[in-house]
Parts: sequence; structure tokens; C-alpha cells
Amino acid sequence: MNKLNSQANVEEAAPEGGEKLSELPSTFAFEAAIAAGLVNTCQWGGKETILLVEDEALVRKATGEALQSAGYRVVIADSATQALEAYRESSEPVDLLLADVVMPGISGRELAQQFFFLCPHIRIILMSGYVEQLTLCELSPYRKEYLAKPFSISTLLQRVREVLDRDPFDFGASA
Repeated sequence: MNKLNSQANVEEAAPEGGEKLSELPSTFAFEAAIAAGLVNTCQWGGKETILLVEDEALVRKATGEALQSAGYRVVIADSATQALEAYRESSEPVDLLLADVVMPGISGRELAQQFFFLCPHIRIILMSGYVEQLTLCELSPYRKEYLAKPFSISTLLQRVREVLDRDPFDFGASA
């Protein structure tokens, strides 16, 4: 399954001021897909803690709900500054940082660099609707993976599970 039929459109501002349209399944469509057995949350779910950092409210909500429905504990932040505060205040270790690349203030790339030093075991997935923002050379040598927007719930859950199952000290990255 690549995309669900019911989708919500979200306008995401481009770094140069242009606009990009992203699509994410609505909460209703996601719940219907789980009920119909179209999304395998058992195979791709887990109990780990994920710090989700996304400045777009609708994307943040849909992504957070998808991860929570798959069993993950999700700490949600709308900015890099809020993510750093949530990390410092958290009583549980964070297993995965899932952050948008393009955000006001501190970018997802800069946030990933800070987390690399704060928490060497953390796994990182950077998301963007702009392929040029996900270039490997710009983000090395930090250990991270990439997720291009728009993505389906199945793709999100599968990518998260794959990254969480890898050795946290494996410095390889894939696009």
C-alpha cells in the first residue's frame, strides 16, 4: 500500500520561499487502514521512544498518531528548541529522533548534529519534501537516515522499524 485514499493536504513553505504541497493520510483513513489490515502495525510497531520534531501541525499530528497507534511512545515537539527541552526533561531515554529538515530557527540538520553529541546512541531520521535538503554530503558524518515527504503510513512505520533495528553505532546511511 503506497497511499491511503483519504488524504489531507498541507502547504509546506519551501526554504527559498516557494511552496510545496505534502500529503498525509487523515487520522480517519489511517484508522480505517489498520482495521482493514492494510497497515501492519505488528510487524513495524514497537515500544521504543521516538522524539518527533515537526513544525507543521497537521503533519505532526498525523505522524504522531501513526507512531502511537503502532505502539511507540512518542514525545512531540514543534521546534528544535522544544525538542531539546523535552529531551532534557524526559525520564526515559529517546531511541529515535524523527525531525523535519526545514524548520524555523534551528533546522533539523542542526538538531541532528546536537543530538549526535548529546546522545551518541540515538538513531536519527530526517524528513523533507525537498530532495536537495536530504543530500548525503551535507549531513555527514552524522549517523542518520532519510525519509522523503510525502510518505505513506506504511513507509513511515517500516522505515522507523528498520532504523531502530540497526546497530546505533553503524555509521552507514542510506537515502
